[in-house]
Amino acid sequence: MGEKQISMGRLFVQELIRAGTWGIVLLFILGMFMLSIKQEIKEGIAYGVERVVSEAVMVGTNPYLIEKSKQLIKEGIEYALTKTSREVRGILNDYAVEIEIERKEKTR
Repeated sequence: MGEKQISMGRLFVQELIRAGTWGIVLLFILGMFMLSIKQEIKEGIAYGVERVVSEAVMVGTNPYLIEKSKQLIKEGIEYALTKTSREVRGILNDYAVEIEIERKEKTR
């Protein structure tokens, strides 16, 4: 009978205190870890923004790309106008044919 008899309630309280203590230690360690990671994340975001801005400035001021963009925009506008004029001519021709058919039917 060398073993101590501990009640279930007392055992539960002891283990709860032990778990709470380890929980506090774990929270402290995680807090320190998050603070160090937080700083690295801020630095990473700042670096990424800086790189994006410098790349945008470099691309936006490149004379070759500016000239190429102007050429592509001009060709796109010319193509759109050509395609639109063909469509409009086709619609107007169809409408003119309908008017001629109606005139012929009225004269009969």
